[in-house]
Amino acid sequence: MSGLDSFNFDIPARLRFGCGVMDEIQKAALPGKRLMIVTGGRTIRANGTVDRLVQMVQKKVDLLLIFDEVQANPSLSSVMKGASIARENGIDCIIGLGGGSALDTAKGIAAMAVNEGSLWDYTASGSGSGKSMSHKPLPLIAIPTTAGTGSEGNKTAVITDTERNEKNGIRTDFVHSAYIDPELTLSIPPQHTAEQGFDAFCHCLEAYLSVKANPFSDMMAVFGMKALYQWLPEAVSNGSNIEARYWVCYGSMLGGMVLYLSSASAAHTMEHMLSGLNPAVSHGGGLAMIFDAFHTKYAENVPQRYAQAAEEMGIADGFTDEEKAERFLADLHQWKSRLGMDRLHLRDYGFVSDQADEMVKMIHWVGGGPLTRDRYRFTDDDLAEIIIRTLES
Repeated sequence: MSGLDSFNFDIPARLRFGCGVMDEIQKAALPGKRLMIVTGGRTIRANGTVDRLVQMVQKKVDLLLIFDEVQANPSLSSVMKGASIARENGIDCIIGLGGGSALDTAKGIAAMAVNEGSLWDYTASGSGSGKSMSHKPLPLIAIPTTAGTGSEGNKTAVITDTERNEKNGIRTDFVHSAYIDPELTLSIPPQHTAEQGFDAFCHCLEAYLSVKANPFSDMMAVFGMKALYQWLPEAVSNGSNIEARYWVCYGSMLGGMVLYLSSASAAHTMEHMLSGLNPAVSHGGGLAMIFDAFHTKYAENVPQRYAQAAEEMGIADGFTDEEKAERFLADLHQWKSRLGMDRLHLRDYGFVSDQADEMVKMIHWVGGGPLTRDRYRFTDDDLAEIIIRTLES
């Protein structure tokens, strides 16, 4: 931005943040009487979180269903099955309980419970039809139990069509309300904490780099980066530290909001290509694997914005923008190593250099806005170089 550009600030969702706020659901009015809880994962069932939520809401509704077929990379088939069940039972409100996969699946179900066809009809990238939804999705309450996607703060659901090997972001609607309770994240294992938190950091950094960045998004992006940079290593090494969990959740929430106010970058499109082709690649892990090669190429062409980020983060050693950007990325490489993310290698997931050209084609196929919102427009040669450098690292 030049400093004189116009911009929008509009996030019509009620976000309630803090330790213990999940208990407030007991007194909250639900936006419907026929409720579906969308959840997944054995951990939150085993630790009693699902049962705890059921006890809070069951007397408030006439019907309560639990849909627990959420997958790690949320699938189109799961969304459509949940939507069919919701439609058949006249569900009029939904609670998404779990990580980003549960929240995104819940967003998809909320949309398709009241709209015709397939969710894929409403995505503008890949093989989607780019249609507009005729009906507003069902009201959705989000209760994240992980800290990474920040899905509670934006209107995008990232869904995978496993038959087409496509992973796309689909615009649905903002949540009705969200309860972000850091206490719910205390049981997340170290590796998942690292991968999820790294995703949140990338949201903030990419939004800061985007051509859509604005004064509000910059404030959120910088604060989110600072919180995650400082507290994520502690949350990984000492998961019981509630202060660390608090600030990682805070950074994650800001990261989700800032994606809407600004934008992700081509790095997210590249990762969607990777985990679309191989769902074993976690989103945060995929971002970590391409991080060094992607941002090195980006900073070579647009060092100024990286230098500004370095100054905001207090790690801007050097006199020129190029020197500051280089120091910034070197520091983030060391930070990533502290998180244990340097142990991830793309070649371990079956990718090879000979695939680079086909992978570039798939990047354009899943495409989407982030490919057009970087301050440097990556060429096909750039994208292939990033893939090959990542595979060789």
